[in-house]
Amino acid sequence: MFKTRKTIATLEQLRLLRERAVSETSGKLVQQQQLCQRYHNNIDALNSLSSGDAIASQDATQMHNLARYKANIQRVIDWQKQEHALAQIEQQQLQQDLILQACREKTVEVVLQQQQAALLRARNGQEQKITDGQAMQSWLRHRRRHQ
Repeated sequence: MFKTRKTIATLEQLRLLRERAVSETSGKLVQQQQLCQRYHNNIDALNSLSSGDAIASQDATQMHNLARYKANIQRVIDWQKQEHALAQIEQQQLQQDLILQACREKTVEVVLQQQQAALLRARNGQEQKITDGQAMQSWLRHRRRHQ
């Protein structure tokens, strides 16, 4: 029975560690989702800057400056798209890690519950033996008195 109690204590500690890992990964996933959303918002904002219509009465210098401006904006858009893609890959990895850690946590929780139930059954069995022993002693005393 002592070994079972020790096993249960160890399983409880392991469950807490797994629970903490799930919480930390959940937090990282939320941060990564926010990062992906920021990249998406940046891309939308940059696209709206880049799509501004040129005024028809521009001279050559203004048109050249506008073309350079749009080219620079497009480079930033491309860079943001690349960063967004990388952030999405990281987000997917975090989601997979979270699922794996949640499964591990659940496995430990199930084993812990099984061990606790086994300990309870063992205690109940011991209590029943004690009760049966006391009942037997009482019956024997009563029988000896009436013989």
